[in-house]
Amino acid sequence: MRMPLMSWRQKLIVMSLLCLAVPSVITLILLGLYAKNELKAKAVEKAEQSLEVAELYTSNIMQDMVNAFNSIQYDSETITDMRIAWNKYKQDGTGKVDFFSFRHLSEKLDRITFFGGETYVTILLPNGLYFTNYSTYDNSLGFMYKEKWLEEMAAEPGNTTAWLGTQRNYIRSEADKYPNVVTIIRKFQLYNNGVSAYIILSKPEGQFRQIFSRYEGDPVLMLLDKNGTIVSHTDPSQIGAKAPVSAPPQGQNGRSEWNGADYLTVSHALPFAGWSLLSLTPYDKVTSGIGSMFNRTFVLQLSFFLLFALLLLYFLSQWTKPVIRLARTASKVEKGFLDERSGVRGRHEVGFLGLAFDRMLDRISDMIVQIEEEQTRKRMAELELLQAQINPHFLFNTLNSIRMQVILKGEEEIGGIIGSLSTLLRMTINRNNEYIPLHEEVATVGHYMQLMNFRHHEQAKLTVNLASDTLLASIPRFTLQPLVENAYIHGLRQKSGEIAITSWKRQATLFIQIHDDGIGMAEEALERFRSGAPMSGIGLRNVKERLQIMYGIRFEMEMTSEPGAGLRIILKIPLQGREELIHA
Repeated sequence: MRMPLMSWRQKLIVMSLLCLAVPSVITLILLGLYAKNELKAKAVEKAEQSLEVAELYTSNIMQDMVNAFNSIQYDSETITDMRIAWNKYKQDGTGKVDFFSFRHLSEKLDRITFFGGETYVTILLPNGLYFTNYSTYDNSLGFMYKEKWLEEMAAEPGNTTAWLGTQRNYIRSEADKYPNVVTIIRKFQLYNNGVSAYIILSKPEGQFRQIFSRYEGDPVLMLLDKNGTIVSHTDPSQIGAKAPVSAPPQGQNGRSEWNGADYLTVSHALPFAGWSLLSLTPYDKVTSGIGSMFNRTFVLQLSFFLLFALLLLYFLSQWTKPVIRLARTASKVEKGFLDERSGVRGRHEVGFLGLAFDRMLDRISDMIVQIEEEQTRKRMAELELLQAQINPHFLFNTLNSIRMQVILKGEEEIGGIIGSLSTLLRMTINRNNEYIPLHEEVATVGHYMQLMNFRHHEQAKLTVNLASDTLLASIPRFTLQPLVENAYIHGLRQKSGEIAITSWKRQATLFIQIHDDGIGMAEEALERFRSGAPMSGIGLRNVKERLQIMYGIRFEMEMTSEPGAGLRIILKIPLQGREELIHA
């Protein structure tokens, strides 16, 4: 079932409502996008600020640990004490250490101050000798010599520092207070002969977590090693696990999914061992304020839309009443009620339209009466013309009969003249084909020249040089005859001379040149022709205007002349594919 077509008034109302609704919807969408981007930018800015502060504290702690390495490794007194202790330990051979004799070494380790609080310092010498800044009364460190990471460090060159990440606290007395420690180790040469020792520094992981806990809630901060393993987190249960999302490049932010929720991610790279800080902010927290704002804006927009829509419907109904009346009047007129009038008036466009419409109907009624009278007179005139009309074929047949009789009597020249006249008349009267081949047009010009030479004593010579690929090119009928007539009458002054017709083809353009050796044309006359000014002769102007109408701007006509050297006319006619026509 086809739906009924909408009336003009309905279309106007629908389009008006759309013009109100579309901007409102677009405004709501753009407002939502803008607010979302602004909230995201604020969240990123907040995360960046949190990361900058956390990075400052974290970097200070890590740099402090590196400085501690240097203060121990490059302190000659400390190195000397370690060498003496190791030599004595090695010479004693009991495997026991007199820590009291070297208490000044432990005291020196105790005096090292660290940023951020408690730090465990361990120095491992060969053969199980070690020194610490913490009590080892119930905590033997012999297990460290069997750790895999120590074996890996043994294969590294001297002054190599390794960041081991988070480990279980190996100090039993501190394990309850600080379950996890962040450990780094450095290998150094105790002697130049290759004897290696190790400095191990451990920080309670809680010191890092304390930094991140200052921003508890949103965003969530964590410390990652170069492999993306969590070193420190506000939730201790996450330590040692892989980061839930990939950290975006430095200075950029991203959006990642974890546990079915979207997170806004921001990261900062630390200048130590490829470690980094990662911030995670729940995306729904970032955009939580958009919904309520969007709802309030939507209610406000809808209220204004309904108000303006009601006002618009009322005014459109009033404004379109005259148009509807005009449409009804036009419908009745279409059905034949020509006496119907709209009666719409007013000092506005529709009022003027109604007045003009009614006046037009009045004039149409008058014109109908006038046309009926003219048709009656026209039928009478056609009847009279039909009675006086002569059949052109009768005229052609009569001329051909006269021509044959003249030729039979030996007057071949007169017969040829009559034949040329008959052909020229036939070409003039026959309007069946608007376009003819170029060779037929040139043949018509030949007949015309034969008639002109017959009328005058002095003979003009017609020279024809047509390129073979232009013979069948179609051109408008009677294109060349007016140009040749102009050359004969105005150029040769109806005296002896030569008129040459030349043609050639270049790409999709046909070039036809008509050149006479007459008196030529003055420069002023040429300028008048080129500018389109009126001229005394109508042949040239008619040809140019007719071809311009038929071919448009693609047609060109050039005229050049020198006094005493004749006039040269070149026609540039677009072929339009007509040269492909083959005439039998």
